[in-house]
Amino acid sequence: MHSKWIFNQIESLKIKKKINLLDFASGNGRNSIPLSKKNILVTAIDKDQEKLDNYSNLKNINTICFDLETNEEWPLVREYYDVIIVVNYLYRPKIKKLINLLKKDGFLFYETFSVGNEKYGSPKNPNFLLKNSELLDIFSNELLPLSFFEGKIIDKNISVKQMASFKKGVFEKTPCY
Repeated sequence: MHSKWIFNQIESLKIKKKINLLDFASGNGRNSIPLSKKNILVTAIDKDQEKLDNYSNLKNINTICFDLETNEEWPLVREYYDVIIVVNYLYRPKIKKLINLLKKDGFLFYETFSVGNEKYGSPKNPNFLLKNSELLDIFSNELLPLSFFEGKIIDKNISVKQMASFKKGVFEKTPCY
């Protein structure tokens, strides 16, 4: 099932024109496929060609088979995407490179598991669990935070996640007194 939170974020943009969206570590296409049926051109990137083959022939989806965790340069165009979504994926060594892929005024919507999730299911490995407020720590110096949630989610199963939305642009930081 697709991420309801991601879809709510995209709906809130009230998109009128075709946009370029990157589904980063897209997996089996649970977000790419329904998004491609809207006014969205989707680039789905994942290391599993078998999963990509299941939807590579659909309209408005371009698939790229690539292991995002290698030292090779990502085969993605800088400052090309209006929206980047990341769902249930975390690879810290290259995470900040996502910023370079966003157009000015582009949006990053990130949802993944957080510390505490190990009590309820996978992942349990701390390498794949965000630390307290980590998404804000990673992105908020270069992107404007729009929303942030950290905590327990009760859906079909219980999970602990962080969800954050950011906008790229020129923002003046004003001091708080």
